[in-house]
Amino acid sequence: MVYIAVCEDEPEHQEKIRVFLKNYSAINGYDFEIAFFSTAADFWAHYQLGAFNIIFLDIYLEEGNGIEIGKELRNRGEDCQMVFITSSRDFAIEGFELSARHYIIKPIVEDKIVEALNRCLAMLAEDMKAIQIPVGKLEIALRLKDIIYVEVFNKVSVIHTTNEEIKTYLPLSQLENLLGGTPFLRCHRCSIINMNYVADHTTADFIMKNGDRVGIPRSNSVVVRQQYLDYVFTKVRGETGAKQ
Repeated sequence: MVYIAVCEDEPEHQEKIRVFLKNYSAINGYDFEIAFFSTAADFWAHYQLGAFNIIFLDIYLEEGNGIEIGKELRNRGEDCQMVFITSSRDFAIEGFELSARHYIIKPIVEDKIVEALNRCLAMLAEDMKAIQIPVGKLEIALRLKDIIYVEVFNKVSVIHTTNEEIKTYLPLSQLENLLGGTPFLRCHRCSIINMNYVADHTTADFIMKNGDRVGIPRSNSVVVRQQYLDYVFTKVRGETGAKQ
């Protein structure tokens, strides 16, 4: 089940979106549960954190503003897929800063909805990827997107996640294989970072978004930092293209 919210105050546009979403689900075998809201107040009255996987936000609502809704969602820690709908590109930069997945310029046509859904659903599938980690006598499932970085101390691999630290005797080389490459970067013989969680970097270390520092060996500093910058450039270029 994919939960979708649509904040759109024009009935004709609501109906178009409803039909396009229904067509997409029938053709592609998805089960959508869709909720429509005409005002920001109506949306917030029914909102709960994590309730929606995808949210379509009309920027120019009669009562409210889609960008402001998006900002508040991110402030609350919401990581849903956002798609902005508008009659102009005036807020394209704001949408980009909110990690919007797509930006639809009216008139709303089916091809634009299909393109937005393709991008959102691909990212949702990526978000759900997980690996199995042995912890003591148990195995736990760990979502890749929740891993900030991994480091090794005395043959124990410590996995720093958004919620906790997990310790395993699984060697770092095996963890590296499980993580599967980008966005994970082996930046040191004793550590692997998730490049999506890098807040800043120096010649000596990566500064992660949780405030921790992960060292970069001096002998490999230029190569490692260039790998990170290449990833950032590719990501920004891809997200910018999504707004075209």
